[in-house]
Amino acid sequence: MLMLRPPKGAFAHSVWVRLIVPRALLLAAFWSMNQSLQLPVWLAYLLVAGDAIFLLWQIARYHSAAEAHTRDTGAMAPIWGGYLLCLLAILSSATLWWNTVLIAHRPPPEEQHSEQMRRAREALYTLTRSLDGRSLTFDGEITFGLKARLSQMLDLSPEIDEIRLSSPGGHIYEARGAAQVIAAAGLDTLVQGECSSACTLLFMAGHQRRLAPEAQLGFHGYGLAEDVNLPGYDIDRAQEKDRASFIAQGMQPEFAARIFDMPPNRMWYPKEPMLRAAGVLRP
Repeated sequence: MLMLRPPKGAFAHSVWVRLIVPRALLLAAFWSMNQSLQLPVWLAYLLVAGDAIFLLWQIARYHSAAEAHTRDTGAMAPIWGGYLLCLLAILSSATLWWNTVLIAHRPPPEEQHSEQMRRAREALYTLTRSLDGRSLTFDGEITFGLKARLSQMLDLSPEIDEIRLSSPGGHIYEARGAAQVIAAAGLDTLVQGECSSACTLLFMAGHQRRLAPEAQLGFHGYGLAEDVNLPGYDIDRAQEKDRASFIAQGMQPEFAARIFDMPPNRMWYPKEPMLRAAGVLRP
């Protein structure tokens, strides 16, 4: 009887096409995915289950081809080499599958502390642009980051020419920085509601300075909060610095001499005629 043998190299070609190349491509795909993606849990399990089924199918196909090759040639060495490849494929795939599932279950990264602090500070105020894009409205506490955010908004919208203020005050250093930004941009300032304490630094930085109906400006002397301990801080020097700044911005020296006489825990609300006569309002 005439026996037909498979072409030389047919078994090796089958192993490459059916097992090695597809498995290598899938391993590379899982590795790349694990480096750059965090899949939803359901999708991770679906992909792992699908690849596991495909790997079992590959091994079953290899086993059938190996048995046929043994019957036809009796050679065992290539067969055991192929089974070793199957074992390596199982171990490599299982490792990547496990990584995929772990990554899918990994909680989202926490915000950095600096980002958390920035969000907490921005929650203390609002800084919004008007519908016509010509003015900003600041409402809330003056806190760290206001100067940078104000600068950013003005850089993005250079057509803005006014800032509307409503604030009980806040950090004096940040108020000075924001006032510098307002002055450098040549913005007009308008008080809506109440602008007191450190907010007056922002108001006085305006090119034109106005009060809306029923609005108030509140002045008082500087003091430290109860939870702040700065033994080297010179309050009198800080007041003199801002008093000089107010005078340079057009405030009458006599009025400037009075605004810090009020104790830190009280507020002085001068009437509009007095503010206008003292050069605080302009025009």
